[in-house]
Amino acid sequence: MESGFNCERSPKLLELLELLKRYTYSDKIMFGQQNAGHIGVTISTNDGTESDCRNLCGKHPAVVGVDTLSFLGYEGRMNDLIKTVKNLHKQGCIVTLSSHMPNFTLGGEEFYDFSPNNTDGDCARRIMEGGDLNGKYLRYLDLIAEFADKCVDLEGDPIPMIFRPFHEDNGDWFWWGRKYLDDVDYVKLFRYTIDYLTHVKGIRNLAVAYSPNGPVESGEEYFERYPGDDYVDILGLDYYHDSPHAGDGYFKRLQTSLDIIGQCARLHEKSVALTETGYRALETPEGYFEGLAPSGNVNTNWFTDMLTAIYGCDGGKRCAYFLIWANFSETQFWLPYEKDGFRHELSDNFVSFADDPRVTMAPAFDFATVV
Repeated sequence: MESGFNCERSPKLLELLELLKRYTYSDKIMFGQQNAGHIGVTISTNDGTESDCRNLCGKHPAVVGVDTLSFLGYEGRMNDLIKTVKNLHKQGCIVTLSSHMPNFTLGGEEFYDFSPNNTDGDCARRIMEGGDLNGKYLRYLDLIAEFADKCVDLEGDPIPMIFRPFHEDNGDWFWWGRKYLDDVDYVKLFRYTIDYLTHVKGIRNLAVAYSPNGPVESGEEYFERYPGDDYVDILGLDYYHDSPHAGDGYFKRLQTSLDIIGQCARLHEKSVALTETGYRALETPEGYFEGLAPSGNVNTNWFTDMLTAIYGCDGGKRCAYFLIWANFSETQFWLPYEKDGFRHELSDNFVSFADDPRVTMAPAFDFATVV
């Protein structure tokens, strides 16, 4: 099997990569949200034409995340997701595809069980070439290839997307994490996956992001599980602001991490992104909230504070985009919203953030706006 990016990539993917580089060297940053086009608490359609973001500030996020979960019915269905991606692309959104892969040791030969957090069964090694579950894994990758191939624009060309597999690999909450898969085998699995999609399935419209969990304290630490320049286009980082409070040091640690990744990106000629982040309230007097609390949030200026932190360091200025997580319900959401007379206490701050001239919302594909 051939390896890496030693193949012709689609012209529109090359345009996307050029756009990301322009943002990396510009004074602007794109805002993104996961599942914004088909999951939300204020939307009435789930086809990419609405979003909680657009309903609040008048524009879609510039970057919208989707996940392979939708291939299996956990966050929609593949055919519906294809329609969503087409509509998002029409409106100038960049699509990024994450992959919460199931544990392939579960569910029998044909059934995929949603279980990325089930770390039993030595899954990662058994799905590699020669493993007893390799065939099942390749059928899953075939679904990714089918999705990438069917997401086409009005001209019939494949829509360029950012593919982000095996994220937060240095943690212990997914079966591909360091506790269950050493650095050498992780790199092998990452490369094997990209090689199969690129060279066996012939997919040419996927940029690839590498995104360990933060914070990071050195370039050596960041690159410990790095698949290599021939397999990665975007150096990313997932780093949430957990239990925000005055003096928690999050923004300082974020700046240190972004500075390190920015230096790495400059040396390796890659783009940079904060691939997952957000205000995660967690334990509060009102209860436990995976995301913003409905009320009583300690920092009601979080979005503008985040922007200040990003532009307060060299690495942050190099970020092409940052993406917050999804609005799943009225008690599990990451972007404030207004509904039925309720206006979340961070809504005004988010609108101020979205109106900042340094922030790009959709459409994101206009090169003339990137200076």
